[in-house]
Amino acid sequence: MLTWLLRRWRRKKRHPVPQLSQVPRYETAKAGYPFCLLAVLLFGLQGLVATAGALDVVFPDLPSPISFPNGRAIHLNLSLLWPLLGLMGGVYYFFPGEAGRDLYSEKLARGQFWLTAVVSLAILGTLALGINEGREYFEAWRPLRAGLLVTIALMFYNLLRTYLGPGVPKLRPTLISILLGTGSLVPLYFPNLLSYGHQTRDDLVRFWVVHLWEEMSLELAGTGVIAALLLTMTRVRRETLAAVIYLELALVVMTGIFSTGHHYYWIGLPSYWLTIGLVFSGGQLIPILLLVISTVKTLAVSGFRELPTNGRLALAFLGASAFYHVTGAGCMGFVLAVPGINRWLHGTYLTSAHSHLALAGVFGLLSLSLCLYIMLQGQQVSKREQQGLWLSFLLVNGGLLVMGGGLAAAGALQVYLHRVAGLEFGTVAGLIRPYLLVRALGGIIYAAGSTWLTWLVLRVAWRRVI
Repeated sequence: MLTWLLRRWRRKKRHPVPQLSQVPRYETAKAGYPFCLLAVLLFGLQGLVATAGALDVVFPDLPSPISFPNGRAIHLNLSLLWPLLGLMGGVYYFFPGEAGRDLYSEKLARGQFWLTAVVSLAILGTLALGINEGREYFEAWRPLRAGLLVTIALMFYNLLRTYLGPGVPKLRPTLISILLGTGSLVPLYFPNLLSYGHQTRDDLVRFWVVHLWEEMSLELAGTGVIAALLLTMTRVRRETLAAVIYLELALVVMTGIFSTGHHYYWIGLPSYWLTIGLVFSGGQLIPILLLVISTVKTLAVSGFRELPTNGRLALAFLGASAFYHVTGAGCMGFVLAVPGINRWLHGTYLTSAHSHLALAGVFGLLSLSLCLYIMLQGQQVSKREQQGLWLSFLLVNGGLLVMGGGLAAAGALQVYLHRVAGLEFGTVAGLIRPYLLVRALGGIIYAAGSTWLTWLVLRVAWRRVI
């Protein structure tokens, strides 16, 4: 017994829990703050827009200043914009610490933020006015989408010049992961600025963003940032995470590219893409589970209660993101990709349930995890504010689960009634309306949580300013 206690004492002494003062601080890391602030603001806006759209589906005659098609376009573009902004903030905040030096140019990062903010707000404003190119997720006016591509390229250039600087550990997996993720965002987005004479070609490059951004690029960048976050907050050893990251990099790139194949068949490519998509969709669960196992082991060693408020909130949102990664993105995506049943499920509300849980649940909550850690760091958060933040966490996740459950139930009934029993589309729409009302209820809960969370973060941000 005495020997066991002595070993425990030595282990704690050798690997103390890092405190904020022990984390290397670089002045240019502050360039991530405004990205996180804008991400949280757009997150709050999306909760309101999505709820209004969900109610419009159930009650089409509700008065609204924005038409349903325009509102849907705003919702879809927001679903890409605010997670991307939050990830940008996390990358800028953690990259200097991992590189061991300040960013190549803080002015470039600041300028990129203002350009990103102007472009993002212009996209939302023009969509509200009905300036819409009609391509799902790419409804925004083409010059504005080109502006968004420029901002991403500026970020990658800044990170690359920092990485190439003297003294930077070139083989550090967190840096490689972030660079691969941010660097691949540009070539995957650029083809969507061009015009194509065939619908299949147009949809092919569209899925390079709709799926490959999420399942490869954002996951690569997110993996590097998550590892940096865990190294900052917990006593996990860098060598432990390094092996996991390198293995995950290879798996994410391979499975991310080929798992998109289950979509290709439905836009005009040969049927063998269904099988390719199924095999690699199943393989996507491996890197997800690796990251989840590493996170759980880290928490088991470090202790959740020992962390500061921002650390506990960040890990809670990160844990929720991992849950949706395994269930909504991984398992549900795999089921939807099975060739034998894909033709029955594709394009139904089951697909919508999968997309909500995968995009909002995985990368949305990952983005919030980073934003909360960064925005709340070093700030005094009252007990009442802490309670409000945890309540927001419960509302956001509870609303997302109710929303996803309502969509999944509506989709299952839609498949049976319309595609199996053969009822008319209008009849089916009436029969599944109660489940869409459940989806709208989940949206209201989600919007309440997102609005309250946004307000609390703004209060903390205001105290930082004054």
